[in-house]
Amino acid sequence: MFLASLAFSPDLVKLYLAFAYDQRSGENWTIVSDEPTNLQTFAQYRLRFCVEESFLDLKSNGFNLEASRLRDKFALSQLCGVIALTMLFLVLQGVQVVVSGKRRQVDAHWNRGMSYLKLGWNWIRLAITHHCKIDVHPFLSSALDPQPAIASKRQYDDGFKREFTILSRIPAS
Repeated sequence: MFLASLAFSPDLVKLYLAFAYDQRSGENWTIVSDEPTNLQTFAQYRLRFCVEESFLDLKSNGFNLEASRLRDKFALSQLCGVIALTMLFLVLQGVQVVVSGKRRQVDAHWNRGMSYLKLGWNWIRLAITHHCKIDVHPFLSSALDPQPAIASKRQYDDGFKREFTILSRIPAS
């Protein structure tokens, strides 16, 4: 593993760089952290990919926030507030769809890994087109997550099969 400590201020802020090679994908990975890094850092970072579906909900796969082209701080904060409330409503709907066993009605591929927001969005669309009652669920359960959203079952399983080899040099770009 290649590690480097750099001082950026009189207080000596350390920056840790770690490089590894993922044998499964054939990719070099670089992690920059303010905490010491080791091989476990790569395994922990891999788990971060499970939240990527949520970022897609805000971007091209959902609200398309960038397309608003808002520059005014107040207008942008208002839009973000509306999006946050809408996201909460849709996530509540999506969780309820899964808990009530109705997922197949809105996700034909079943284990494709749609986010709760997307499941909720599809449920609302289905309810509107079929003139169904839309229940409002006031809170999220404190129970364990019934089915976490993942990009795909295969991709999720493959993530745990990754094997990293520590590099002793900075990889060429």
